Amino acid sequence: MTMPAHSTTWYDARYDMPVSQQLERYNELAAKNASARARIELVARGIYDPVRHGADDRPPLTAAEHIELLALAESIARTVRHPSNVHHALLAGVTWADIARITDSDDLTVRRNYQQWADDQYDLNQRFPDRGMTADEHVAATARAAEGIRDTFLRTATTSTDLPCDR
Repeated sequence: MTMPAHSTTWYDARYDMPVSQQLERYNELAAKNASARARIELVARGIYDPVRHGADDRPPLTAAEHIELLALAESIARTVRHPSNVHHALLAGVTWADIARITDSDDLTVRRNYQQWADDQYDLNQRFPDRGMTADEHVAATARAAEGIRDTFLRTATTSTDLPCDR
């Protein structure tokens, strides 16, 4: 399976095939790349043995395949890192601190990104009433994003190294 020749960006890759096929193709290209690089390294070290390592040729990825690999990686990352995952985690009871830790971020950034996503979902609903967040859902999401924000702000401010200290 190969991607269409015109798919050179994550945007194109995302719409050309489902994520399961993107993962399959990504794994195929990544394995081909690793195999070619391993052979090059073994030859460079002078320890390549055709009997042990296989005599078949393992050409490196072409420029087009590197572009495809990059496009697939970006598409997969954006698909699986979708902001709705944060929303569903919050609804399931996951804390902001947990989300921040897992995403290698901080509470305020995660909350801001979530609020932006909720605002975008509400805007989408205004244009297409069968999609996005309704007004009530948006109010609930906004309240969720603001919940405990004062404590988060105080905790962030008191641990900051930028604050002046008495000496």
